[in-house]
Order: sequence, then C-alpha cells, then structure tokens
Amino acid sequence: MKKLILLAGICTLCLAKTMAQKETKKFSVGFGIEGGIPVGPPSDLYQVALGLTVRFSYHVGPGFVTLTGGGIGYDPKTIVVGQKKKVGLQIPVRAGYKYIIQHHFFVMGEVGYSEFKSYYGSNGELLSTTQGSFIAAPTVGVQFNAFEIGLRYGIDFRSGGGGLFGVRLGFNF
Repeated sequence: MKKLILLAGICTLCLAKTMAQKETKKFSVGFGIEGGIPVGPPSDLYQVALGLTVRFSYHVGPGFVTLTGGGIGYDPKTIVVGQKKKVGLQIPVRAGYKYIIQHHFFVMGEVGYSEFKSYYGSNGELLSTTQGSFIAAPTVGVQFNAFEIGLRYGIDFRSGGGGLFGVRLGFNF
C-alpha cells in the first residue's frame, strides 16, 4: 500500500504542470534534501549531516520572502572506546529573503532559531540533551523552473559555535 501511494505521488508530481517561483506566481512551496559537513566544534563529534526541509515562498519585489523548516540528522564519528556515541538532530525554523540576481541565479539570507538534540545510549537506556540557539544561513544558488540547488553555510550561534557547510537540492511547486 505504501509503495502504491508513493508511486501515485511521484506520477502526480511528474505529470502536473509546475509554475515554481515564476515571476507571475505569488506563492510557492518547495521540498528539499539538505546535506553537508559539520564545521567547527561539531566536526569533532559528527562526520556528515542529512535531512529534509520544506520552504514556503511569497513573491515580493525582485525575489521571495521565505520560511523554511525541517529536520537534519547528524551521523556520529567513530570515537575512542569508552566514549558515548551521540546522534544529533537539528530542527531549524528560518525566515529570509531569496533575491533573484539574474535569470536562474539567486542569493538568499535566512535567520532563525534551532533546537539541537543529541541522543546517546547509557546502560541500555536512550538519553538525550537539547540545546537551542539562533542560526543564520547565507546561500548562493541556481534554479531551473521547479528545481533548485543552493550552496549554503549554516551558522550556529550556540556556545562553542560551529555550523554546517552544505547543499540543498529542492523541488518547488
């Protein structure tokens, strides 16, 4: 049943006429896959990050006001025997502006808030810690009709700092 629903969804997306972020369209929704490499202090614990995001865009002036949210998982590095492995989950909410520089090319700046949860095992129990912080994410990218690719640097203002150097592959409706 799940495969049938997934197949129907994919067929609908492929057959539907899209007007993703065209000058004449006021509102659009986009889904994306984000991945990257942690930098700064988080790079000591995590080797790679991967997640899904949803972005709402509203056409204003030469670009779009954006609201982005989702979840990004962090895969732990192999660490020294005796230390706990911590899997991370970042839940960001960002608002910003996507400025269309010239047909297909854009720059975007977003700011927001993020919760970062670390999960680890101890004596057969799953434990977690949560930290919240303000975040920022400058991005440069290119879009072709419904598809976009953006190179971004996520800055985390949590104590200890760090961030995520990554890519977002998106599909906009």
